[in-house]
Amino acid sequence: MATTPKKDTEAGVLQDKPTPKAAEHGDHDRIVMASRRADGSMDQVNPEFIGDKETAVEAAKQQLAQQAASAVDTAARGVSSTPEGAGSSEPDAEVQALKDAQDEAIATAEAKAEREVEERHQGLGD
Repeated sequence: MATTPKKDTEAGVLQDKPTPKAAEHGDHDRIVMASRRADGSMDQVNPEFIGDKETAVEAAKQQLAQQAASAVDTAARGVSSTPEGAGSSEPDAEVQALKDAQDEAIATAEAKAEREVEERHQGLGD
């Protein structure tokens, strides 16, 4: 949050009221990589991505992709497993369906990551 210049006092640093520009924009977090809630939404206050944009996009893609694949696994935990030694060399249709669902969730999550960073990236802070 932007504020007016700091004043040094014997008790420490004291700040005046926020400038009108800071009050207009309100509190927000400056981040390089987002923290996520269980539903995949960002856990910051009006986040502003800073730093290298490509790095932020790749970090968000990886983060959301892993979370999306994990969500697909969690939703499918009721699938039964084959006892050891009783399987075949043919791909299991249930496993393939799960893999396909994960791939779709990952692609959606990566697209979301790119949109988030595009909307909120503010440059290198120069």
